[in-house]
Amino acid sequence: MLEQIITNAIKYSEKENSYVTFSLVEDDKYITLSVEDKGIGIRKEDISRVFQAFFTGTNGRNNKKSSGIGLYMVKLVADELGHKIHIKSRVGKGTIVEISYLSKL
Repeated sequence: MLEQIITNAIKYSEKENSYVTFSLVEDDKYITLSVEDKGIGIRKEDISRVFQAFFTGTNGRNNKKSSGIGLYMVKLVADELGHKIHIKSRVGKGTIVEISYLSKL
């Protein structure tokens, strides 16, 4: 899961001097890992579909190496493991992917 998320963060960070930031927050129930990039962002109308199989959206169609399968597989694995995954994004500002793991079983 993390490899795909980090690969996407790098792939869609076209700006010079771009970087990826990782942060971790723990509460009573979950540990949430956030991966944030300052890349091109995801359009509002595409965000609800990024976990669908073969969906590439506007950014994916502009990037010939996109298959639309990576985030679909991430979601399948997250669901199977009982993790929550959420994406927030703003075009031209970047994207934050959050994975919330149960802190205690």
